[in-house]
Amino acid sequence: MDLVTAYNGSLIRIGLYLFIFWPTVGYYVYSDAEKRGLGNPQLRGVTLGFLGILGLLIHLAMVQRQTGQ
Repeated sequence: MDLVTAYNGSLIRIGLYLFIFWPTVGYYVYSDAEKRGLGNPQLRGVTLGFLGILGLLIHLAMVQRQTGQ
């Protein structure tokens, strides 16, 4: 039980954050980059997925800047 309560539960929060948001955001970024024909969609999916919601916002900003909207 010490691992669960270690660092005031920070390890569990970080683990759940990565477990939930990394695959979700990573898959969205990968599929969107592949659909738009952007370079290296797998690398984009992994790196921006690791950042979670921040990575999603970065991806959306890059796409918006490329389309010129």
